[in-house]
Amino acid sequence: MSSISPSCQILKDEYDACFNSWFSENYLKGDTKADMCTNLFKKYQACIKDAIKEHKIALWELENEPATKKT
Repeated sequence: MSSISPSCQILKDEYDACFNSWFSENYLKGDTKADMCTNLFKKYQACIKDAIKEHKIALWELENEPATKKT
């Protein structure tokens, strides 16, 4: 899935790769302490928040978006 904003895509890709690595290499092997990707997540989250403000997206619009059909 792509990021809500193209300017955040690189941060999303970096976070996704980090999370997937942490999940498979640590979490699934019983190491459930805080993941190593927190800083990347915070940077990506800040980028998304800025994009939401920039595009004037009301959060309720995101929550009420219709579910996509599964075929």
